[in-house]
Amino acid sequence: MKYVGLTLENIPYAAQLGKELYELGSFGIIGPTFDWDYTIRSLMHARTDPNRYLEFAVDDDGIFVGGVFGHVDAFFCSPKLLGIEDGWYVREGTPSRAKVAMTLMRNFVDWCLDERGAVLVQTGDVAAIHSHAVDTLYRHMGFTRFGTIYKFQRNM
Repeated sequence: MKYVGLTLENIPYAAQLGKELYELGSFGIIGPTFDWDYTIRSLMHARTDPNRYLEFAVDDDGIFVGGVFGHVDAFFCSPKLLGIEDGWYVREGTPSRAKVAMTLMRNFVDWCLDERGAVLVQTGDVAAIHSHAVDTLYRHMGFTRFGTIYKFQRNM
């Protein structure tokens, strides 16, 4: 397994992983339809944003099997930085899936804390794909729970 950043050449593979995550998770049920062209444009912009992090796991056959993406931003009432994970996904059936997922997340956390100087990293399971397994991985990596997430959606 190797880990690579986002390049112009691999944007379609990154978009495909994003589409899989989106459609498997809660947003695939309650969110708007996945927009391929918008996602490609978003990835092209994120690729050059120094506050964005995008890393992907590629197997020995060159297949993209997982990824993590996130960003750093200042707290609302402080210039200190907060790392925010926006997406984390490794395809089911990937050999050593948990190990690959943890490597991706640890690399993201290290980037936030060590390279960007964030004071903490915030992440959570809003996709609700395998919540118990995800919770186990977070705790194994040293994350602790704080707060909760709510949503409000108008019924149309």
